[in-house]
Amino acid sequence: LGVCAGICPFNFPAMIPLWMFPLCVTAGNTMVLKPSEKTPAATMLLAQLAKECGLPDGVLQIVHGGKGMVDKICQHKDIHAISFVGSN
Repeated sequence: LGVCAGICPFNFPAMIPLWMFPLCVTAGNTMVLKPSEKTPAATMLLAQLAKECGLPDGVLQIVHGGKGMVDKICQHKDIHAISFVGSN
């Protein structure tokens, strides 16, 4: 697919990213991952661990923000798949 994105909720700050980015990058894609603005630390730690394990630079990108960032992800022409967990 190419570039994929993941939008994570606050209530499972480590589990949901682990459902998303390992599968994405194993399939040969890159991922833009947006953790909840309430609980970003777990995702940042996972990204650091992935880098320490040899994940190449640029394969996993972490972005922060609220609804505005989600809108940018959803409207970006280069993002070909989006995974999310949550509701309105």
